Parts: sequence; structure tokens; C-alpha cells
Amino acid sequence: MSDRSDDLGHLVAAAESATSVLTDPEFRRIAFEKVLDHLLASNAPTVVTRSEHTDPADVTPGTVHQDADGALASDQQRADALAHYFQISPEDVRHIFGVERAEPELILSPSRLAESSAVATREIALLITGARTALGKETTTAHIRKVADYFGKLDGGNFMSTVAKMSEISVLGKPKSPNRVVRMRATGAEAAQELSQRITSE
Repeated sequence: MSDRSDDLGHLVAAAESATSVLTDPEFRRIAFEKVLDHLLASNAPTVVTRSEHTDPADVTPGTVHQDADGALASDQQRADALAHYFQISPEDVRHIFGVERAEPELILSPSRLAESSAVATREIALLITGARTALGKETTTAHIRKVADYFGKLDGGNFMSTVAKMSEISVLGKPKSPNRVVRMRATGAEAAQELSQRITSE
């Protein structure tokens, strides 16, 4: 875990250095997040699923090459990608996520989530955003809301404010929009790893 934390620290420092010349605070924040996203993606495992037309020269470290349907080719490849991201074994991944389909599903027992709807929603946000990030998929608040509702943890009136106030993720788009894009921050990746490791160790 310490090695992973060190890696994240170096990436954050690199992103801060790359954007330090920008004077506008809001523009610098947006640029920092985009640079950090790029650095995190570049340090992801090489997961390759080739179609018959894939040129081997196009396979570069940190790139997720997908088949025509836009999904990693097998459930084992998806499990491996999640295992690398969450720093748990592929077997433990299958206790938290369903990887049989292209879209990752949260399948853990509801008892593994916090009793409080607000806390459970934050846990769901970390797990869903982390899983989708690991598989190269965009996350929106609609993805998180759907899972929170399925697990009986949705507080409709406070859902958006609960998610928007999380320091581990960035919620982009207009504040009043019913569906906004969610991006994982470096601190969120660490929190998601710690949460998944706690779940699988209980």
C-alpha cells in the first residue's frame, strides 16, 4: 500500500508542477485534474484485447485496447484490471464486483456497506467510480444513483449534495444538472483501495 501511495504522490506532484504556471485558479484546477487523469491512465496496467485488425505497434504501456464492442474481452481481464486498481486479488474482486458483463456491477452483500445512507452512498461512489475508471469507462452520477437505489441506500433529496461534497471525487457539470460526470481524484483512488481491502478482509 505504501508503494502505491508513493506512486500517487509522485503523480500528484508532477501534475501540480505541470500546471503551476497557470495563474487563474479555476483554470489551473481543471488543468490539474486533466493532467492527473492522464498520468493515472499512463500508470495503469497494460490490458490488451486485440481484434484481428489491431496493429501490434499500437500497443503501448498504460493503454487499454478494446474490441469493437468497447469492452475488455473476458471477465478474467476485467477482474485483473480491477484487481490492479484496487490492489486486491482477482478472486477478492469477484466478492465485490460482477465482471461477467462489460459494465461492472456491485454485488457485495448490503451488510458490507455502512448503515447510514449518506456514508453508504459515498462508499458506493468510491467503488463504482473506481471500477469504471479501472475499465476505462466514464462515470456519471446516474451510475452511482442507480446502485444506491438498488442497495436501498438512496436518499433522493440529499443524493446529489452528498456526492458533490466528496473530496475524493470531482463532480463536473452544472450544479443543478440531474446527471453529472464524476472523476476520481488521487485521494479517491487511495480511499477506494482502502475500502475494498477492508471489505475483503472482514
